[in-house]
Formats: sequence, structure tokens, C-alpha cells
Amino acid sequence: MHSDSFGPSGSFPGSTLVSGARRLMEAVVPDVDILLADAWGVAAACYDRVGLSHPDRAAFAALSLLPFMPDGPGPDGMKRYFRVDYLTSNDKDELLAWKADLERQLRSRRTASWGAGLWRLKKRDEERGGARFHKAAEALIQWADIFITAGGLTPEGEAFLKDLNKRILNPSPASGPAGGMGGGPGGRGLSGGPAGAGPAGRSGGTDAPPGSRPSAAGHAGGSAAARQAEAAAEAQKDKEEELKEALAALESLTGMGAIKEQVRTLSNLMKVHKKRADLGMKIPPIALHSVFTGRPGTGKTTVARLLGRIFAAQGFLRSGHLVETDRSGLVAGFVGQTAGKVDQAVSEALDGVLFIDEAYTLIPEGSANDFGREAVDTLLKRMEDYRERIVVVVAGYPDEMKRFLDSNPGLASRFGRRFFFDDFLPDELETIFLRFVADAGMQLTAGAQGKLRVYLKARYDARDRHFGNGRMVRNLFELALENQANRLASYPELTQELLASIEEGDLPNQL
Repeated sequence: MHSDSFGPSGSFPGSTLVSGARRLMEAVVPDVDILLADAWGVAAACYDRVGLSHPDRAAFAALSLLPFMPDGPGPDGMKRYFRVDYLTSNDKDELLAWKADLERQLRSRRTASWGAGLWRLKKRDEERGGARFHKAAEALIQWADIFITAGGLTPEGEAFLKDLNKRILNPSPASGPAGGMGGGPGGRGLSGGPAGAGPAGRSGGTDAPPGSRPSAAGHAGGSAAARQAEAAAEAQKDKEEELKEALAALESLTGMGAIKEQVRTLSNLMKVHKKRADLGMKIPPIALHSVFTGRPGTGKTTVARLLGRIFAAQGFLRSGHLVETDRSGLVAGFVGQTAGKVDQAVSEALDGVLFIDEAYTLIPEGSANDFGREAVDTLLKRMEDYRERIVVVVAGYPDEMKRFLDSNPGLASRFGRRFFFDDFLPDELETIFLRFVADAGMQLTAGAQGKLRVYLKARYDARDRHFGNGRMVRNLFELALENQANRLASYPELTQELLASIEEGDLPNQL
């Protein structure tokens, strides 16, 4: 016996998923060189709309796209799923194991243009006769319908499918990006209500509750609407809880009094703006792109990650995930490649935060022809293109960041918020060290703690512009563990007390 359906009550039967995936492959494979980019583009547009949180969507996407995914199982590795017209529960589990890899591929393709292949195929059919274009278009339309309606179809999803169908049937040689279809369910435009958590979020987008029936299967009804309303209320509770957790995590950080106050103020501002949106009032523009200045190890990346969580919980970003990069991730070594690297980073960060460390290196001092200027120009353009869907944070040393912002007339005006991360004080450095000790289940002897206090005060007083702050403390803790290991290595018997204690001699004697 086999199981022809899986997942929550109301899921698509496995035969629907297999037939939809098979039809896509039969349409794409004969013209794979022409159509593969468009197939990925349609899939990325659908993913951008509803994500992969519903198991039917994830399994269907894996079944359809893994044959074409770099580093995937390839066509030969997927053949066995198409030998029968159903999926077993074991098949589903195997497909869902690829979800994270598949999601990375789809996320990276959201800003890639698509449609040119369909346009070429349509022109070829017109010139030579044939029906390849219509076969491919119908397969893509059916694929999108199955993907979007899995778990239930909302009015927004229905409107998206209509727009997508028009774009598929009327391609152009210079079609736009996948992520530009009809706006995502998230963003900072709150007039339509709070953004749902999307691909990387907890819930929302247009994903319906687990019990709803897909419209394509003819099972829409009042009970599904009630479940959707219930799911929306539950999602709102999740967001409120996430906001509390993110703010609590911020408060738990050592030091950073001024930073915490700035973030609290920003959070309160967004809370009030959200209320204005709920009441149908106009919302003043909000500048979220930020400049973080300070020495290394002062918590800039940690705060950027928490900001993403806060923005998502309050509906100003769809997922709030953090993508970290630097010059090497944005600037290429050859003409014409830099814009593509920037687009890749922006695509991965859509609906979240793009954190650019040492951003000043994008425009080196005294280098007028560096490719970094192309990276900055492309970044500014993408910040405008996706102004409702991305927050960019640039970080680095204060003086270098001032020069960077002054180097391009459009930079300073785009980054409206400034956060200065001061050095940790000696007692704060001690608190950080003690947290490392506690997290490791260890303890300091009284002599070791006294020596630690003296050492950190000396390091703080002797600090220069490269002072490592929290990073220095972590390195000090790791050095203490190494010294402890050397001290204990000759002991014939090691007790738990010995292993858990850091003694005075385990700490360095000089800076």
C-alpha cells in the first residue's frame, strides 16, 4: 500500500504534486538552455510571495527544482520520484530534507530577471511554427497555481497569480526581477496591515492555517476563512512575543546604555506608526538604514541582528534575518562583475537586514577608479528599488565611516540613523568575561578574579584604535582555558572541581 497524500489535513494529494512537477520538467527539458532561468524566476517569484513554510510547497518545489539545482541530486537522482504517480511519506521526508538548500537558491534568485527565454521561445514559434511556448507557459502557470494555492488561497494570492499569468503569457526580452511581482506580503508599507512573516519568518505571508483546503482542489469555504482568521490572530500573538523576546535580549547585553535607549525609542516610534496605520492614518516616512560606528568587538553585529528581529515583529520587515558581508562579498576583481555581487547580497537580504562591515573599504581613500564605487552606486540603486523590503546597516571605525559617507552625495542622506558603539568600560569587560565563564559551567578563584580586574583595567587604559573590546575578552578567556589545560595535563587524576576552576596562574601576567 502507499499513501497518496501527506501533511496537514487539506493538503494536496501527492499525485497532484508529481503531475505538476512532471509537466514542468517535460516543458523545460527540451529547451533547458532557454527556459531554465525563467523556471527559476517563476519559482523565486512564488517563493517571494508565500515562502516554503507549508510542507506541500516545500516538497513540490524540491520535486520540481532539485533536478536543476547546482549541487543537488541532479536529474538521475530524481528519476525514482517520477516512476509512479504518488509520493509516500518517506518520499516527502527525503524531499523536505532539501528545504534549506532549496530556500537559499530561491532567495538568491529573487532579484534576477526572467522572461527573456519565454520571449525567445514565443518568437521562434511564431517564425517557424510550433507550440513549445504555449506548452511551457501552461506548465509554468499550472506550477505556480499548485505552489501558491497549497495550504489555501487568499485574495492577495489570487491577484498575484493573475499578474504572474499575464507576465508569463506576455514575456519581454528585458523582463524584470522575480521579487518585483506585485509586492510581497511584507514591507514597511503598513497601510495594508502588518507584514506577515515570510520565508524566514514564523508564520504569515499568504500561508493558510494547516487545516485549510487548497482552492485549486475546490475546497474553499467559510471554515477555511475562520481558520485563516484564527491563524492571523495567532501570528499576531507570536509577533508580540517575538518583540518582547528581542527587546529583552537587547536589555540583557552588557553596557550599551545609549544604544539601548536609541533602539527603544525607534521601537516605540514604529509601534505608534503601526497604530496610525491600523486607524487608516498617514504614516510619516521612517529612516531605517543605519550607520554603526565603533571599534571592533563592541556588539555592532549583535545589535543589527536584534534590530532585524524587532523590525520583523513590528511588521516593518517580512522576516528580519541578517545577512553579513564586507568588501570581498560586494566587489569583484573584473569589470562588469561587481553589480552582480551586490545584487546577490541584496537578494539574500531581501525582507531582512544587510550588514556591511568595514563599509569604508568600499571606497578606499585616494582611489578614484576602484570597483568599490560601482558597488556603492549599485547598492544605492537597490536600496531605492527595494526601499520597503530591506534595511542596510553600514559599520566601521568612526573617522573612516565619516570619510565614506562624505565620498558620495547620496550616501549620507540615505543612512538617516547613527549609532555610536563606545568601548566597554573595565567593569563591563569583567562582566563579559564572567559570562563566558558561567556559560562554560566554570568559576574563577578569588585570586583569579582579582588578577582579571587588574589586567582588564590595564588593557583598557592602554587601548588604541584597534582595541578589541568583547573580542579581546573572548580571546582572553580562550587563552585562560589553554593555560589551564597545560597546568592540568600532568595531573594523574582530574576531578570536576579542578576542571571547572580557572586559577590566577591561568591568566596572563602581562599585556
